[in-house]
Amino acid sequence: MVRQPGDRLTETRRILRKPQFWFGLAVLSPLIIWYVWFAFSPILRAFWMAVVEYKILQPDQSPFVGLRHFRMLFEYNLFWVSIRNTLVYAAVFYAGMVPLALFVSACLTSVTRGRNFYQFVIFLPVVVSLVAISLLFKMLMNPQLGQINQILKSVGIPPSQFLTSHETALYSVIGVDIWKALGFYVVILTAGMLNIPEEMYDAAKVDGAGIWQRFWRVTLPLLGHTLTLVSVLIVMHGLQVFTQVVVMPSQAGGPGNATYVMNLLVYNEAFTNLRFGFATATAFTLFIFVFVITVVQLRILRPSWSY
Repeated sequence: MVRQPGDRLTETRRILRKPQFWFGLAVLSPLIIWYVWFAFSPILRAFWMAVVEYKILQPDQSPFVGLRHFRMLFEYNLFWVSIRNTLVYAAVFYAGMVPLALFVSACLTSVTRGRNFYQFVIFLPVVVSLVAISLLFKMLMNPQLGQINQILKSVGIPPSQFLTSHETALYSVIGVDIWKALGFYVVILTAGMLNIPEEMYDAAKVDGAGIWQRFWRVTLPLLGHTLTLVSVLIVMHGLQVFTQVVVMPSQAGGPGNATYVMNLLVYNEAFTNLRFGFATATAFTLFIFVFVITVVQLRILRPSWSY
């Protein structure tokens, strides 16, 4: 049955007559005003900054330049370097985090005693300061005095340059980030696995399914919505990396430009080169980048069913 425009108008009028609607609107009004003032208006102001040659001391006299900053951005070599490093970071972070988080979550769901304690231990690095963790691993990965290389030497393995080599710096940062963030995604996936009805596994056992078959045929399909959420969060985390690549290498974005990512480009252009309009255009490009990838993920991964 197709609704006519008159039916929609009548339904709207009926909703507007209900006191519950106006009560809900009154309750939500402070939150709506807060979001409009502190969230959406800065976005509009940022877009204005991206199309003007922003003067920090005389913002009202900033000349309009249109899309010049966006054209300059795509002609800037460091932009393409940051794009490549950001994509590599997000892809490797995703490829390492998803299987590891699934494995740890599957192990936790099979534990009947002490599960909360194990979750606490795994989640503990998440709440520790990211700067503190980065400084700790910067010391541990020191090529001369770091404890990790001392352990490698003691077992006959050649020491690694970790953060001082152009080939390994980015992957070393990713490895530390996976270790720190693992607990957050494990908690979400574990909750999703525990929400799967036990009857599903009992039926699979009756059909003769083994451990791997139950995980592949029961757990993963029924974990679809949770896994989609986790996948989106992981990719967004990887695309927005900043603190680790500033603190861990001896030089932010180094060695060379091995760990130079898009957020670092935004920071340098704004607060080092004082090109606020150009930096804002870069930030908008990053936002569009993250938004498009997120929408594509949701279209590909999100299940069309629920249970």
